[in-house]
Amino acid sequence: MGIFKKRDIIGIAHELGILVSFIGILMSIPTVVGWYYGEPTWYFLYPSFLVTLTGILIYKFTKPVDIKLKHAMVISALAWLLASLIGAIPFYLGISYFSYLDGVFESMSAWTTTGFTLIKNVETLPHTLQFWRSLEQWIGGIGVLVMVISILSKTGISTYYRAEAREEKILPSTINTAKKIWQIYILYTLIGISLLYLTGLPIWDAINLCMCGISTGGMSIKNSSFPYNTLAKVVMIFIMMVGGIISFAVHHKVLTGKWIDDIQSKVGISIVLITSLIVMFSSGVDFIDALFTVTSAITSTGYSTVNIPNLNNLSLFIIILLMMVGGSTGTTTGGIKLIRVIVILKSFYYHLQRALLPSNVVICKRIGKYPLSQDLVVDASVIGFTYLIHYGIATMVLIYLGYPPFKSLFEGVSLVANMGLSVNIVDHSMNPLGKIVGIFMMWAGRLEFIPVYVLILYLIRKIKSYLINIR
Repeated sequence: MGIFKKRDIIGIAHELGILVSFIGILMSIPTVVGWYYGEPTWYFLYPSFLVTLTGILIYKFTKPVDIKLKHAMVISALAWLLASLIGAIPFYLGISYFSYLDGVFESMSAWTTTGFTLIKNVETLPHTLQFWRSLEQWIGGIGVLVMVISILSKTGISTYYRAEAREEKILPSTINTAKKIWQIYILYTLIGISLLYLTGLPIWDAINLCMCGISTGGMSIKNSSFPYNTLAKVVMIFIMMVGGIISFAVHHKVLTGKWIDDIQSKVGISIVLITSLIVMFSSGVDFIDALFTVTSAITSTGYSTVNIPNLNNLSLFIIILLMMVGGSTGTTTGGIKLIRVIVILKSFYYHLQRALLPSNVVICKRIGKYPLSQDLVVDASVIGFTYLIHYGIATMVLIYLGYPPFKSLFEGVSLVANMGLSVNIVDHSMNPLGKIVGIFMMWAGRLEFIPVYVLILYLIRKIKSYLINIR
């Protein structure tokens, strides 16, 4: 028996119909940019109309279902996949040398805020396509599903939030939490654009860079990622930290005049400062460039102001570790997340205490002022171990395709953790198998695996059932 019945599938399609129509509407926004710059817009306008109409028809001819966690998991996984498949259309139609597979890779990289690109010369792209990449990253930063959460206000809506591994709430209501996140996100985006513009950047550069920076996406409208002045680098460091190290809950408390002692922020900033000094001294780069690169790595942004392959092995290994860990929960970053690493290390420490202290001693297990429960340790360990497995799989695939082991590890971690920093393995000439695996790793890593494998498990059961019935 499958985990979903026919009415479940119809209910999932009903919710996805809303999402598809929203993506279609989003796709129409770059046409305004095209009209302003006098560029062709047909590869946005026509697909936008068809996608929006398709979403409306799906919604109209399906029925809602009482949303449970299993539905939310599948909806979440399919939402990111559909967003990438639809978002690939303008890249495929607008870039002459792009296959549809290339378009899906580029779109998945944008929606998941990974930041890898297969485009040979970003600076020659039309403004419409440059903005589409930035818009995908900006929306993808806090989740396509968070975007429509206010519309999907029905029983079980909170499960959407859990399905994207964003369990921390700012307000008691999930709907109000989503709205507050959007308010904070838009506020910091406007502040970031203003600050970048004041550093001397053209307004077009400021808009696109801030959208990709605050979402910790890292796509650029320049071929050299971030070729700007020192003041602009400092502002972007601030933007990346806001997006990847300080959670939305902390921002909310600060903006409402409250002080919060957040262990993730303290640990994250400490790690950034210490590793920046190591990279500076070991590779001989300026402190600002080292700080920029390290911040970009831990926040999963992917911008760089140095030539990453030219860094020495110690610096590269530090960056790999930072990419593996990632930033804070409740942010736009990828990777295992700081709090999970803290939980695992704390659990290890308490196990050592248990071995050293008398058996009748009661150990009070805490992280800061919060209790350290067994469920929390198990959850952190499972997700952390799952990340490590996928880091290994991605690395082995790249080694199989003929790339050096150390570089394969760097690029594999960058794909799974949605980082985008590169040692020049991912490019347009990459083997199609590498692109397909890369698409899957970015997709699965963005959703922290569970929703994707729930979907895969359902499909496997469905195929097995079909094969049994035709025998």
